[in-house]
Amino acid sequence: MIDSQYEKATIYTGNDLRTIAHSKTVREISKLSLPEIDGLVEKIARIAPAGNVPGVILNGLANLKQKQLPPETVRRDIGLIFRGIEQSLKDHAVYTTFFAGPAAVIYAYQSLLKLAGKNPDSAFAYGTWDFYTKYALRDDTARHTCETHGFATTLRQHNIQLSEIDKLTAWVMTAVHGLHQYPALLENEWRERVHPHLLIAHAPEMADLYRQWEKQRPFTRGHDAHPKEDYPAYRRRQFDQFMMAATLDLPKATIKKWQADIQAITAASLPHYQRQMSIRAFLKPGKYHEERQLFKEDEPVYVGIIHNSRYYLLKSCQDNDHTKPVSVQTVRQQIAAIFNHPALNTPQTLTPSARIKRHDWFNISQKLTCLPEIKGLHAAPIWINTARQPRDLPLAQIRQAERGIGDHPLTLFFTDETAVFDLSHIFFDGAWGVSLAEIMTGEALAWAGYLHTLPPAQSGKTRPYSPTFEFTAQEEKRIQKAEPITPEASAETTAVNLPAILQLRQLFKQRSDLLRLTVNDLLVLYRAIHAVTYHPDIKLITQLQGLQKKQATCEAATAALTAIDDNSNPAILIPVDASRSNPGDRLFPLAFTVPLAELDLLNTHKHLLTLLAHGHPEAEQLQKEYLGNLAGFGEVLSRAKEIANAGQSASTGSIRMLAHMPAPLQQLLDTIPSHFDILNDMIKGREVFSNVGQVAPTSSLTRFITAKDDNEKKTLAWGVMTDANQTMIVTLRDFRPHVGLLTAVHQHDLAQHIAQDYLNAYARGLNKYISELYTITAPQNSKEAKLPKGKAARFSQSIDTNNARLITTANQQAKHKP
Repeated sequence: MIDSQYEKATIYTGNDLRTIAHSKTVREISKLSLPEIDGLVEKIARIAPAGNVPGVILNGLANLKQKQLPPETVRRDIGLIFRGIEQSLKDHAVYTTFFAGPAAVIYAYQSLLKLAGKNPDSAFAYGTWDFYTKYALRDDTARHTCETHGFATTLRQHNIQLSEIDKLTAWVMTAVHGLHQYPALLENEWRERVHPHLLIAHAPEMADLYRQWEKQRPFTRGHDAHPKEDYPAYRRRQFDQFMMAATLDLPKATIKKWQADIQAITAASLPHYQRQMSIRAFLKPGKYHEERQLFKEDEPVYVGIIHNSRYYLLKSCQDNDHTKPVSVQTVRQQIAAIFNHPALNTPQTLTPSARIKRHDWFNISQKLTCLPEIKGLHAAPIWINTARQPRDLPLAQIRQAERGIGDHPLTLFFTDETAVFDLSHIFFDGAWGVSLAEIMTGEALAWAGYLHTLPPAQSGKTRPYSPTFEFTAQEEKRIQKAEPITPEASAETTAVNLPAILQLRQLFKQRSDLLRLTVNDLLVLYRAIHAVTYHPDIKLITQLQGLQKKQATCEAATAALTAIDDNSNPAILIPVDASRSNPGDRLFPLAFTVPLAELDLLNTHKHLLTLLAHGHPEAEQLQKEYLGNLAGFGEVLSRAKEIANAGQSASTGSIRMLAHMPAPLQQLLDTIPSHFDILNDMIKGREVFSNVGQVAPTSSLTRFITAKDDNEKKTLAWGVMTDANQTMIVTLRDFRPHVGLLTAVHQHDLAQHIAQDYLNAYARGLNKYISELYTITAPQNSKEAKLPKGKAARFSQSIDTNNARLITTANQQAKHKP
């Protein structure tokens, strides 16, 4: 029945669209052959069965003279496709089964643009990914979260006692100056990527320059900071000195051409990028998308504080000059007033509003009696929740505290030991989010060093404004009945043996230059192996089987048993950094399915270990084939990264091909296009695997969880980060259907246990797999044939020295604070 409804909608859409696509007008303006036209028509009808809407849009595009589509036209057309699909797939089961979400709609629209002879990229001023985030990363689950410990750790190590008022003042002043300095921070990010990339065209030997800078870029002001030199200026000076030293021996003619390129692109692209990524903005929800509303230059911007369940708004600028930050004395007095003389309104929560789908919030919010107060929250791009939470909670739970309604870019939470940064994916990608968290932590320490020198804070005469949100009983009921965000369980582990992985990679290099698998390649490879080999804890199975016998919990338990019994090989969505050549591209999502069956990796792995254990003569040849397969797998992922870093089509000749790459990998390599098809990959990917990599040696970052888009078909979100002590932290957000069902019958703890067991099994299995790979790779009868039990301490680097440096710098900067 479900298939029949979908097929009818698909056939009707295809027939109507084909009539328009075959018309003389479209055939004349389209640069496609008839088979290509029919192929696009079939694809559009399949992924976006919207009745006659695609045909109507194509007809309009064909008669549109402009090459550059107006933004309002693009939004209108995409909204029409959404509505057309909703009308064609009226049955909820059909809609959820076959509709792939916003990616399908935007992909269909790009295909219509191709049929109309227009450049699909022309419809998206800030790029496809940026456009996509506003349609598909709207809900509360579409936020990254990361954590730093540097602030509390450094104060404790140096026995600096700050009052709660001054601790909060340090973070508020960090937010205040961050808002004013944000254009300069973005300019640094842009220059640090674009300048090295432009140099490569004139000096190819400089291709690794950005990676060299990554290893030494400062996230705090150092001992060599000039008086009154703020962090953005300090970092810019450090980068300029780095580039000057790196290019010292280049010919003057090369430098001149490079600088001319920089000058030409800066005026055209930098302001565009700063507007694109600005956080001096809020999100205005619509039925299908979010609209980023930028503040005007002369418009006051605030920092929001949530204290004892009351909301407060502190102005970030001076009363008579909105371009200058408010003084620390004023902020300190206002915070003291909040603590000593809190607002008299009743403590309140907006959390239920944050936990519903944004399209429902759009419908509800327009009719609220307290709408003016709700809109008032838009004035604060950054909100700080002062409540302290237990340090041992997963990040996914810490971020569930009071956090506004989801219209703002950034929320800060605290435990007794750490600061937690919750970042909207519309404004931040993972790597930039963790970088900003480290920058803000360093700046907060500098403010703490200054505040430590002051006498106790006195309350100001006026307390910051505290809005009151009064919902009627009917409004509360509407919020309760609204569609909730996807329920989640979460898990974290530090059990991965990173030293063993690093030793294995060293052994790979000794065996062959072609064995270039990165740490992340091995993590992704084993994720696929883990998916098809996972065996749950028998205690979980027993508990679920017991719940299955009870009527109230039968459905939830059955769904959970089905989930943990699913051993299918997932399509993994890997975010690939696309900012090296054009920072505005942000990232490219690569959907990748590891060819386990095609390469017969599992059976070969097991058989080879047996042969090696018995010293069988066939082991050597099978070893070469197996390692060749691994090398080929690494080459496929390497090609994808090269394309992303190049920012353009990568020629086959520039890819180092393997002499004996197996046929399945050759076929897989052929499926990776010469450019990224962002939307197609977003449709295919079923889980996210985001690795923000190794943090800087001086970093205090401790944990990271990645965002999940609003598509219900994305079920798992893996986050990976390696801290300064060489400890790898792996996190998992579980959005599989059983989580919501178990939560509904008061079994959320069980959903948590299922997620934790799944993650624990991944870490244990990965460690075992790495050990076995070492045995397989090492020359036989060699002392290296057995992987040493690497102690994390051998690879660890103490952060104590860094903490001392940070607080010394903070004290030095104190005398320069206003």
